[in-house]
Amino acid sequence: MFFNIALYVSLIIFIIGLIYKLWTWFHKDVGMGEKEISAYKRLFSAIKGILATVFSGKIVTLIKVFVLDVILQLRILKDSEDRILWIMHILIFVGFILLLLMHALGNIVTSYLFPEYQSTLNPFLFLRNLFGLFVIVGLLLAIVRRASLKRGQFRTTGMDYYVIVILALIVISGFLLEAAKISSYSAYQRMVEDYASATEDSEAQALEAFWVVNFGVVSPKTQMPFSAEMLVQGKELHEMSCASCHSRPQSAFISYGVSKAIKSIALRVDRVRVDTLLWYIHFLSCFVGLAYLAFSKMFHVFATPVSLLINAVTEIGKESPANVATRQMIELDGCSHGGICHMECPVWRKRQERINRSKPFGPMLGYVSEKDWKELGNRFYEE
Repeated sequence: MFFNIALYVSLIIFIIGLIYKLWTWFHKDVGMGEKEISAYKRLFSAIKGILATVFSGKIVTLIKVFVLDVILQLRILKDSEDRILWIMHILIFVGFILLLLMHALGNIVTSYLFPEYQSTLNPFLFLRNLFGLFVIVGLLLAIVRRASLKRGQFRTTGMDYYVIVILALIVISGFLLEAAKISSYSAYQRMVEDYASATEDSEAQALEAFWVVNFGVVSPKTQMPFSAEMLVQGKELHEMSCASCHSRPQSAFISYGVSKAIKSIALRVDRVRVDTLLWYIHFLSCFVGLAYLAFSKMFHVFATPVSLLINAVTEIGKESPANVATRQMIELDGCSHGGICHMECPVWRKRQERINRSKPFGPMLGYVSEKDWKELGNRFYEE
């Protein structure tokens, strides 16, 4: 019940934030062109432009840009020539999106594509850890890049810390939760009660022995070494009752490694139900991240791709005034949270000339807030 309530609350907050963002795109204006065009007219013009693009040859360009610049993010590599930045972006983006689709939405997306899907089967055990590793490595690169390689070139704010902490908390709590469940005797017992067909004590002991040896379960009852006959019997019972939905956890290379590291305290961890605590931390951090997504700098994962797609099919000078106003708002929303475009940005260049700064300047680079940056954009275009 609590899980469902938290999910619905986070979804409602996210939807409210998304509606607010869309409202600003279609209601506010910045830059050159006509002012105070009604939101209704801008929305209608945008829908008309989308339909005209989808049902024309421009759809090929749209698909190309989506693959190269949105999925592979080659625009970052091309415009910045910063390979570490590109690697950081691609690891976090690809890792988190694939975790979302394959794991968080596994029962919807993955099970549709793979009818035999179970989160405890391979290759899903391995892929979940691999994608989580992508995110962690990407976050570490972000920290190193800001703290060392690009030190002094970026203004690190509370929002930057939030993004790193919330993403790290989601992934690390997931690793720890899986590790606790691998060694958990309580989790093993629940699995036996639900799925195993061992009825006699000797069969139960044989199955338990097999899982202690091969699946990393830490048992308070069964002690090694086990006889070869017991393990053979346990393997037969496992293949009959458990193999269809449980692969060996060694494939989850990070989580299994953690479970081995905590083996000496696994019984105490299981006794106080640390796995339950980790489960709450994991899903609550996911829901907090979802609820705050539209209000944080992470929203540029939506705004920037939309801006790239629009610019790829836009014929400058032939747009309707309504679409110009909307496009400029979307561009500014993505730009205010990104650092790549500043060197080519006319607002950035003109402001640099005026204040004669030798250091980088912008909402991501320092010396100006996001609000002031947008005001500077208005002033520039008005001039």
